[in-house]
Amino acid sequence: MSGGHGGRGLLVAVVGPSGVGKDTLIAELARARPDISVAQRIITRAADAGGEDHQAVSDALFDAKLAMGRFAFHWGAHGLRYAIPASIDADLAQGRVVVFNGSRKALQGIAAAYPQLMVLMITAPPEMLAQRLRARGREGAREIAARLKRAELAPPAGAVVVMNDSTVEAAVAQMLAAITRASQNA
Repeated sequence: MSGGHGGRGLLVAVVGPSGVGKDTLIAELARARPDISVAQRIITRAADAGGEDHQAVSDALFDAKLAMGRFAFHWGAHGLRYAIPASIDADLAQGRVVVFNGSRKALQGIAAAYPQLMVLMITAPPEMLAQRLRARGREGAREIAARLKRAELAPPAGAVVVMNDSTVEAAVAQMLAAITRASQNA
């Protein structure tokens, strides 16, 4: 974690199980509200690995960027390392809403550094998650079963739960309403 931020903006972590549609919803949220800044994740995963648009880096480059203070925060999951660039601090200082695809495991440390953190927990029925994960084609049956087991975890304390079981528009409307409420209460 870096030094943190006490600015006027709102930092929004979008979390939830694999296959729930976090990246799709984040992209649609940004289209609906162009004033929202989406932080691109930096991941030690190949650029052509499929999935979300991310900045692919080697472990060595990740370590170098970390040592130079280029990350607002970072975490490890699924054998990979993830980070959000420190450039989000400038957006937050300007009062912007900054959204990122996060990890439930990292929330406590992120909230300590960024007290204005809001968590949107995206969820969907297990059978829908299984179908989406199979369609993605990145994992075998064993990996999918493990991801579905993790999907059963309770939402993080204080998270706003968004059900993504119908249309993208319906889920984005839930997200926008929660962000609007949080921004008005800030």
